[in-house]
Amino acid sequence: MNFLEQLAAEWYEYKGCFVRTNIKYGKNPSGQGGYIGEFDVVAYSPETKELIHIECSTDSSTWEDREVRFKRKFSTAKDNYKKIFTFPYKKLERIAIVGFHKANNKPDFGPNVKIILIPDFVKEITNELKKKSPMQDAIPESYSLLRAIQYSAFFNK
Repeated sequence: MNFLEQLAAEWYEYKGCFVRTNIKYGKNPSGQGGYIGEFDVVAYSPETKELIHIECSTDSSTWEDREVRFKRKFSTAKDNYKKIFTFPYKKLERIAIVGFHKANNKPDFGPNVKIILIPDFVKEITNELKKKSPMQDAIPESYSLLRAIQYSAFFNK
């Protein structure tokens, strides 16, 4: 699991979701082992009954290359949601956290896939955590990345 996957997992768990990471799905039909895909992060909100599938990448690929890769990831995942997640959920949100700069055109990672730039994701987290004093409202130590962001954001206002 890379740091961005861990950060997303920590953030969604901190926000009250049940989180699983690196869930393999779809046994390879060739019979030679392996799987056709893997969910990077999946979060389930018991409050809203929403299933959130998050794919993360810190690559430096072109947006065109990302489109091909993420369309494939979300397309193969689509066929496996109900097979893997057998509990009832009301809504499915699909998110790609990727890239450092906006694309010149609007990238398409597949139907209903929300694209969040890495700096925007980090900014969302930082903006919320900088309001919480590490002395009175410390992030639990089990969320090491979030706790580091909290300290940095709070003391660098």
